[in-house]
Amino acid sequence: MARKIFISFHQADEIQANIWIRRFSQYFSEIRSLGLHELGDDFTEHIESGDSEYVMRRIREDKIAGTSCTVVLLGQCTWARRYVDWEIAATLRNFTDSQRGGLIGVQLPGTQNLAMPKLPPRLALNLAQEDGVDTGYARVYPPAPSDGTIVRWVDDAVARRNDMDPATGSTSDLMINNRSCP
Repeated sequence: MARKIFISFHQADEIQANIWIRRFSQYFSEIRSLGLHELGDDFTEHIESGDSEYVMRRIREDKIAGTSCTVVLLGQCTWARRYVDWEIAATLRNFTDSQRGGLIGVQLPGTQNLAMPKLPPRLALNLAQEDGVDTGYARVYPPAPSDGTIVRWVDDAVARRNDMDPATGSTSDLMINNRSCP
């Protein structure tokens, strides 16, 4: 069954995110995102509020609801963006009309020479290992190969979503401002 996924990324990585979506769209019934203007998505302009709960609810209801997993595309400064933080928090929150989503991070190919980029704190909070085995709610992967590996990663995240809860604190204390990134 082809799944619907949500893609979270830093706006500076928009070109790479667009390439990623086009490259992997064959594996999913729908790929949603916030802010890919080349794809005709001007959703960002319509959320004009200083109320973070309202903005997160709109992101969740209008973009993330109905998807089974959020894929965070990891660039050099993804970790520093408040909307990425909010999208992860919205993914991990159960709403009355929508189950929380699975969560994975996938390194963008343009950052391969940097090793693994710094992770968004909320994503990192949901990573855990015991005796060298990944046991957390989320996983982080290197750039996805051009085969169907990404589907397995998403399916595994959905299975974890159904079997475990996100880390405590995963949906509270939202980032108020973007952080400085070199």
